[in-house]
Formats: sequence, structure tokens, C-alpha cells
Amino acid sequence: MRRIAIPIIALALVATLPGADRRAEALPPGPEPIIGSGDIFAGLYPNVFWFEPEFDTLAGQTWQRLTFAGRFHSIYENNSWPQSTYWTLEEAWEAQSTPFSNLQFTETAAVIASGSLDSQITVWAEEVRDWLDQGGGRSLIIAPLQEMNGSWVNYGMDPTNFKLAYSKIRTIVESTVTDPDMVRWAFAPNGWSEEPYSIADYYPGDGIVDLITLSTYNFGDHPGSNGWMNPPLSIGQWVDEVRDTIPGATDKPMLLSQTASVSSGGDKNQWIRDMFTEVQEDPNLVGFIYFNIDENSFNPDRDWKFWQNDVEYPGYWGFEDGMRRSTTGYQWPLTNWFQPGPLNFMQYAPPCDEGMDCDTLAFVDPGSEINLLSEIHPAATVNEFYYGNPSDVPLMGDWNCNGTATPGMYRESSGFVYLRNSNTFGEADMDFFFGIPGDIPIVGDFNNDGCDTVGIYRNGRVFIKNSLGTGPADHDFWYGVPGDRPFTGDFNGDGVDTVGLYRESSGYVYFRNSLDTGPAHFEFYYGLPSDRILAGDWNGDGSDTVAVYRPSDNKVYFRMTNTFGLADYTLDVSPGFVEAVVAG
Repeated sequence: MRRIAIPIIALALVATLPGADRRAEALPPGPEPIIGSGDIFAGLYPNVFWFEPEFDTLAGQTWQRLTFAGRFHSIYENNSWPQSTYWTLEEAWEAQSTPFSNLQFTETAAVIASGSLDSQITVWAEEVRDWLDQGGGRSLIIAPLQEMNGSWVNYGMDPTNFKLAYSKIRTIVESTVTDPDMVRWAFAPNGWSEEPYSIADYYPGDGIVDLITLSTYNFGDHPGSNGWMNPPLSIGQWVDEVRDTIPGATDKPMLLSQTASVSSGGDKNQWIRDMFTEVQEDPNLVGFIYFNIDENSFNPDRDWKFWQNDVEYPGYWGFEDGMRRSTTGYQWPLTNWFQPGPLNFMQYAPPCDEGMDCDTLAFVDPGSEINLLSEIHPAATVNEFYYGNPSDVPLMGDWNCNGTATPGMYRESSGFVYLRNSNTFGEADMDFFFGIPGDIPIVGDFNNDGCDTVGIYRNGRVFIKNSLGTGPADHDFWYGVPGDRPFTGDFNGDGVDTVGLYRESSGYVYFRNSLDTGPAHFEFYYGLPSDRILAGDWNGDGSDTVAVYRPSDNKVYFRMTNTFGLADYTLDVSPGFVEAVVAG
């Protein structure tokens, strides 16, 4: 990978650091963690009680099995039919899925918190115990008092007593079952909350909640709804609210514990496809459980169902496409979910395998503080220091050919370049004039000699020098049009950096594999017009591919091939950085 720099205010490049132990350092000790942003664990609420054959048939159609089986339980269900809980859980297990058990009550949160239902809760917990004791990896997720932030449930709209009731239920179950490690606990609010409370008001706390889940539906144009809402609205805005308002939420996995779309008002197939994409691209969401329940008998505006007994409903092909395209995370049993201690979650799976020499990142804040990362992971900061002024364009490159990129800056007002040979605060080790005020700097190894030098882009014209200092360009050619945003990279793996362009008016990426005038060797659409384009060797294969930094949502979207398509990897960036990140 060649060092590159993006010619945007407050953007920086960081050296590639030794990668042999990089992945091991990023992963916490203990069982392999749940990884966010990528694989999807899919699930379903079946529309029948005995559903194992249905799950088998759906798996044959979609080529993927379902990780979760959603169920609704009552603490009274075993009174009329002994072992009802046991057999409900076993049916999910026989379908090779982990039960996700919503535990419902007809009483208020205050009554539950008072302790008057403790003996009845224990009856239910004993059935859970008997089922778990059959072994074989049997485990389940319990979500007590789901959708507590709405008035449609008797226990709703009482945050204080809800938190007490939630804690009481967990304490009773854990004191009843033989092995509490085989149970995980979900906080399961509705996406939107009825005033005056918010989701955060109900949160029982990090020490008692293992994963955060949400009910998020698209009600389409049925009376009383807000109209057709695509997944960024019907799902994304509520996930963002959780991250923004609950401290520590970014360190927990999130699951859509109930989600579905109606048919009226839009394209249900497309909504379901987009739902897969929304889950896949979110760094915290690890999966969903689709609410495949027929409510038409009492509410004809809610035709959530897409499938039953090999019968096609609106949305079936959207689900089939999403399963075949996206869900590679199926596990049964979910062994790494059910281990002693907190649920081990890692928001990002770095794309660089252990031992590979991959490019990494840096971030710059408004005060020109550079934050270097040892890998593409937000917790991998290894150094922080100031260099340059807020109005300078930060650069980084291997200026002294020692294999390490260090900072530089280009002062647009004068056309001067200031370079430093260590990743520390201090004065420039070298400065020179190159270009004129208003030029856009670019950085790379343009002749494969192991040293980075500086070039400039001037209204569609490229000037590149193969040495550091004032003087005539070694390469002088026209490429692109005024207004294009230049970037550089070794796009074909030959050791030479060449110039790419991002055309903001269309969102198209263009680049050539030689330093001369001519048509683009590759062109494709990627990102949005307001994105910041860059390139790097993200997976250690020797060739650079594009990524974009999106200031509007503080994320970097990486692509592992120079082709049109969705991001292969997404990185959340902490708020407060002005621009992001060029690799080196």
C-alpha cells in the first residue's frame, strides 16, 4: 500500500503499524465475541404453535436457517397446560433455533415490583429450569415486560417500577435455574416512546441488561400511522436514539426483537430487502426477529406475514433475497453468547486478518490534534499529538523512506509544505514551496522507490514531483474537470500510486493506473456527494480500494473491491473529529 493523503481541510494519514498481533490485541480475552456490523442473525415469530416443519421448509427455500425463534409467554401459561413453557421452548430448539422469550404480564409494573407475583413467576421459572436441564446447549434469551414504554400494556408508562420489576424477575429466574449462564436478558422497548418518558428512562442498567432490543414496525398507510417509513426511519432513528441516550449502549449488541412491514402504502418486498441492509450496516445491530404473525383477523391493516407452510405472501421474495444475500451469521447453539460474565460484544470486526500488513487510520479534530489508530477499530488509538494550524490541510507520508508515515501540512494561503519525521508535536523538519495558493495537495509513492512525495491538483491539472522540494514537476498532465476531488492509491497493486477523482456532482469515482492523461480505467458510483473519498489496502491484499467518510453520521464505509456496491465494513467514528482519515 502506498501512503496517500486526501486534500481536504483537517485530514491526516497514519503509518501502517506492524500487524502480527493486531487482531489479538483488539479482541477481548475469553470466548469469541459477538461481532456487530456484518453478519446477520435472522429470526422469526412463527404463525403456528408447532413450527419445526415450517422452519425446515423456509430454510430449504432461503438456503439459511433461522438463529432465533420468537415467542410470547405468560407467567400463567403453565396453570392451564402443565409444561406449556417447556414444550414451547423445546419446539424452538427442535427447529434448531434459540428461543427469544417475551415474558408478558397482565398486572401493572407496581404490582410486579411489590413481590405479590413472586410465587407465580417462580412456577414459570421452574419450567425454564426443567427445559434447560435437558442440556445439549439449551439456552434462551428472556425479554421481560416488552414494550413497557407504551400505554397499550398494563405494565407500561412506569419507568421506576418497571426497573424494579425487571430486576425482580431476573433475580427469581436466576435463583431458580440450575445454570444462570444459559440465560441472557434483553431490554425490549418499543422504538418510539409515549410522552413524557424516553427509552433511556426505562433502562435497568448495564449490569442487568445483556442486550438491547427494539420493536420497530412499518405501519404503512393504515389509519393513525405516519405513512410509509423505510428502514432508516422505521428502524434506524430508534437505534440511533438508544446509542445517543443510553450510556454504554455502543458496547452492547442490539437486536430487532420485533420488526415487520405491512403491504399497503409501498413495496413490502423492497422494505424487507432494505431491512436486511439496515441491520447489516449498523455497527450494533446483530440481527432481527421478523413478526410473521397473522393479525388480520382482528386488525386487517396489519398484514405482517410473508410466509406460512410454503405459501407466498407479499414480501416473501424480499425475505428470500435478503437471507441469501446477507445472513451468514447463523449459529446453533449460540455457544459464545452463553458464557460466564457479561455478554462479550465487539462492535467491529477489523477486515485485516492477523499477520497481514494492512493500512490503518487517523482522525483529526478541529484543533489539529491527530489521533493515530493501530488498526481500523475505534478503540485502537496509539498516539495523539498536535501538528499544524486549523486552517492547514494535514498530510501524512513516509518522507524519509523509513517505512513509517509521519505528519505534514499544506498551507493553502501560501502554497508551503511543512513536513515532520516523527509522530510527535514539534516544528517541521523540512519545508518548501510547491504550487500556488488554492492548490489541492496529494501524497503518494509515485515511482515505487519506497518514499512518499507531494503533488498538487489544480483545476483539472496534476503536478507530481518524485522528490521533496521546490522545483518543476516530474509528471504534468490533465485529468478530470475543475471541481473534482483528487485522491491517490495503488489501485492495481504494482507499487505505484496513481490519481483517482471523486466527482461530487454525480457521486462517481474515477481512477487511472498510470500517471498520464487519458480515460479512466475504472469508474463506478460509491457513496454520497457530501462524502469524503479515500483509498487504502484495508485487507492486506496489496491493492488499494475506496472508502468514504460521511460527516453526517460519523461513519467510514469501506469497500474491499473497486466496484459499485454496499460497504463491506463500517466503522463508527467518535463525534468531534472534523474530517477523517487517510490510510498508510
